[in-house]
Amino acid sequence: MSDIKELFKDFITGGWIVSVIGGLGMAARLLLEGRKMTIIDYIKRICAAVICSTISWFILEQIVVSSLTKAICYGIIGLVSPEVVAGVILLAKKFSKKPEDYIKK
Repeated sequence: MSDIKELFKDFITGGWIVSVIGGLGMAARLLLEGRKMTIIDYIKRICAAVICSTISWFILEQIVVSSLTKAICYGIIGLVSPEVVAGVILLAKKFSKKPEDYIKK
C-alpha cells in the first residue's frame, strides 16, 4: 500500500481528473434523463458524483488493473452515485432502528 502523502501527490498531479469524469458522467445522465429538477438538485447530484468518484479513485488507484477499466468504473460510479448514497443511507437508518437484527446470534 502506498504512503498516504504519495497517494495525495498522485491525486493532485493527475487523479483529480477522475472527479471531473464522475461529475461529467452525472451531468450527462441528468441532461438525458429529462426530469424537471431544480438547480440545487442538479448541483447536489453532481457533487455526490464527484465525491463518490474521488473516493473510488483512492480505492482503485492501488489495485492493479488496466487504466481503461478504472476509467469505466469511475464513470459508472459517477452515474449511479445518488442511488448508491441513498441505499447506504437507507441501510444505515434500518440498522440504527434495530441493530440487533444485523448481528448473528
